[in-house]
Amino acid sequence: MVSPYSETAGPGVLPEVDASRTDGSNTLGDAGAPELFRGYDGLEVVNGDLLNESNKIKAENEAAAAAIGHNTPQKNARRRLLWIAIGIVVLVVVIVAAVVGGVLGSRNHHNSSASSNPSSTPSSTASSTPSSSASSSPSAIYSKSSLGVTGWWETTSSYNIRLAYQGNDGQLRMIGYSSSNNKWSSVSTYNVDPEPKMGTPLATCCYNSTFYSGGKVTSDNNYTQIDIFYQGKQDYINEWIIREEKYPVVTTTDTKGTIDPLAYKAGPNTRIATYWPSVIFQNEVNQLEEAYFSTKSVWSQQLLNLSSTNHSALVEVPYWGGRTGSANFIYQRDDQRLFAEWRVNSSVGAAADAPPDIIPSQTSIGAFAIPKNTQQDSLMNTYILWRNDTGAIQMTKNDDNNGWQTSSTPDALGSPDEGTDIACLTATNYVVTPIQSKFDMARCYYLVKGKVREIKYDGSTWSVVGNVPLD
Repeated sequence: MVSPYSETAGPGVLPEVDASRTDGSNTLGDAGAPELFRGYDGLEVVNGDLLNESNKIKAENEAAAAAIGHNTPQKNARRRLLWIAIGIVVLVVVIVAAVVGGVLGSRNHHNSSASSNPSSTPSSTASSTPSSSASSSPSAIYSKSSLGVTGWWETTSSYNIRLAYQGNDGQLRMIGYSSSNNKWSSVSTYNVDPEPKMGTPLATCCYNSTFYSGGKVTSDNNYTQIDIFYQGKQDYINEWIIREEKYPVVTTTDTKGTIDPLAYKAGPNTRIATYWPSVIFQNEVNQLEEAYFSTKSVWSQQLLNLSSTNHSALVEVPYWGGRTGSANFIYQRDDQRLFAEWRVNSSVGAAADAPPDIIPSQTSIGAFAIPKNTQQDSLMNTYILWRNDTGAIQMTKNDDNNGWQTSSTPDALGSPDEGTDIACLTATNYVVTPIQSKFDMARCYYLVKGKVREIKYDGSTWSVVGNVPLD
């Protein structure tokens, strides 16, 4: 298939135990009962009869004492054996208690040690409830990472998504999704040069380079190029290219982009937006600038004469499908109003088209566009998401020629983390299968408690898809 954009040329693509008793029994036996008194009490008897009786009693007592004395050694021996048995039982109880106490103490000590050093004994049981906090995985996203998302229609019923982010280690990473198998890929890490600054703004776009440059797409030259734009430590705009090729074999290469040598310097607080072949950013005096890959296959730079608030969120979506350079620039003006300015192609100035909303300063903004009809040269319906002062997501849309309208979204969507992006997906128009007039790819992404949440829109209702599996 030959591209309808043959008047333009794309960039050259570089290679790319219990022991106690509980029965309450008496272990002492008879030895535990008190003895009867049988001795002489020392009292003097003054009555003779009583004396005689006393002598009789005394004689009886002496006889009884003799009998008692005769039996005492045998009884004492039994008592000694009984007490020895009792002592043995007590000793056994003490020993068992000591052993049990030692075991329990050892276990407690081990558990305390494991708690203070969790990495020394990893758990083999996975949690059944996903953590809502940020992960420490090597692929984990930086808590203030920007997000960039792009995608394309493979056929009229299948599509691909690519989501870029910055990891805790500062490296740029990307994950892909295919509707053909309804799965996310593993995360890819790119050792980009120059290195990105921590917290760099990110923007991504994609296109078929052969198709865009006017060549005939065959099985030998049909590949998709993904561009990640970021800001280096010196604040220049940099580009990293990933080329995905299916034929003759599946191959993915990545390399430095063609914009790097031009040294386009952005303001230190800029954000970045892109929709091929355009990239926009803020300069050091908060004016919006555009880098554009021209029909001469070179980058050019121009001021857009659009004044935005410092650190304004930036979005770029197509205004007119099928027209190279048509764009709708969405940003926050210096009076804090949400603003949109559109153009039909890159050779004309942008015209103001302002939604009636004042939004929180430097708030997150994301947007996507879908063709109004199935014709390739269709105007686009535009949908904008932004975070209000309570953290809730609002939607401002302009579809079906009804003008701009703002409404709330379901609470289930959650609140984007403070100071993070909302990135929404608009399919590229510069591939063999043009952008489709349906909502399958109408998706947005943002951080909630350190996790990337994916939501989708069906033309009337928003719903949560889930968290993107980065780890």
